[in-house]
Amino acid sequence: MADKSFDNFVRREQQAVKVSDQNPVDWQAEKTAWLRHLEELFTQVEGYLKPYVDAGQVVIRYRSINLNEEYIGLYSTKEMIITIGSKTIKLEPIGTLIVGSKGRVEVAGPRARAQLLLLDSKVRSTSQLIHVSVSINGGLPSPPPRKPPSNIKWVWRIVTRPPQREIIEINKDNFLNLLVEISNGQNI
Repeated sequence: MADKSFDNFVRREQQAVKVSDQNPVDWQAEKTAWLRHLEELFTQVEGYLKPYVDAGQVVIRYRSINLNEEYIGLYSTKEMIITIGSKTIKLEPIGTLIVGSKGRVEVAGPRARAQLLLLDSKVRSTSQLIHVSVSINGGLPSPPPRKPPSNIKWVWRIVTRPPQREIIEINKDNFLNLLVEISNGQNI
């Protein structure tokens, strides 16, 4: 029984290699796009907090970090650190090779955490993020239809914690509410 399961596994992996050889990924371009999206997120957050920064009520600083991702390798980026009074909140990039999204940033507060995901703007629910296929009698399921990458508009979204797992648009009100909630110990 284990041999048949292993045989199916080997066959699927060999097929995946053939597909990737036919459509090679430019990993340097993927990394560059990811870093650009991160910079756009940080600029967006700076805009939301600008009145508070200008008034001396909020401090934003950055710290260099290293990420290591399969296929991309080790690279340097930054995390955003927001200080509001005695509270510190970090926007910690996790990576671009994330199942169901183009990238993830953890928002870590003193008492809770939240996730920001870089998603196709058409995604409205978490059920749209992952496709599950079932094989019958060891046959390979057909892959889901792939959207051409040029047709995707990537946007940052807040994703709430289980059990609800809702996707929320990032705008000034939602982001400021997120900061309050994770600072006060409420998981989003």
